[in-house]
Amino acid sequence: MTVERLLPADALRPRWSSASALVYIGGVVVLFATASLLGILGDDHGNAALAGYSALATAVAVALALALQQAGRPVAAGVLATLAVVFFAVFVGSLEAWIGILDEEAGADDWQPGFLLLELLTIGAALVALQRFRTPLLMLPIALTFALAVIDLGAQEWTAMIAGLILVAVGHAVDRAGRQPYGMWLHLVGGASFGGGVLALVDSDAGWILVGLLSVAYVAGGYAFGRASYAVLGAVGILSTTTYFIQDGLSYVSFFVPFEVGDPEGGTDPWQIALYYVFAGLVILALGLVGERFARLHGDSEA
Repeated sequence: MTVERLLPADALRPRWSSASALVYIGGVVVLFATASLLGILGDDHGNAALAGYSALATAVAVALALALQQAGRPVAAGVLATLAVVFFAVFVGSLEAWIGILDEEAGADDWQPGFLLLELLTIGAALVALQRFRTPLLMLPIALTFALAVIDLGAQEWTAMIAGLILVAVGHAVDRAGRQPYGMWLHLVGGASFGGGVLALVDSDAGWILVGLLSVAYVAGGYAFGRASYAVLGAVGILSTTTYFIQDGLSYVSFFVPFEVGDPEGGTDPWQIALYYVFAGLVILALGLVGERFARLHGDSEA
């Protein structure tokens, strides 16, 4: 099975506008509100009722998605199709819990075959919906579910990093196959998963220096892959590193700033904290300017 066969060639490319922004915001609100409602119904009436109500939510979302597609509203149809996949995952999980193949009381480190079945069916449902609706948003549940499936295998910090590397590699393969619109969520979730695994392993000043360097590498990766998501994650990493050293490792910062740092034990003056973030902001700004010059020289564009 090739990338070209899995992912439709004519991907939907939503034009960012006030209308599309409202569609996405409305979809997020519906998702969280419906998930909350389903949780309440499940708590009050049990897994059998949750399975029934989530099946109903799935059917309604699919019907609305098809109707919107027929009416020439592909962006809204794609959002509803993505919601349908999420509600379908709730249906499968509650059904498994009801028939006893998924233990809700099991700990996070206890792997269960029911989880694997749930994850496979969720990815399968998203791929089926993708063939019909062609919206790149459907890659989000696929990427998240895959990452969770790998992390569920154990040694969560390391498996998160492995899942991230796999998703980044798949995203790169999707880009090379001419399916760039579908790659965005693979790169974003992959980069976040790898970075999250690294952060979970860091427990020292030297480790946070590594995080800072990795953040700069993320920004470079954004220019190399043509994906702005890595630059955003890199900026988050730079700010996280700055925050850590303000709180716990000010002695290391003295090597990089032209003024005396505060005493980590006695606290830091507010003006010093502000200056540290000014410095971090200037680093991010400088990386942006370098990247802009790089893009002009090479004629690259980012997604």
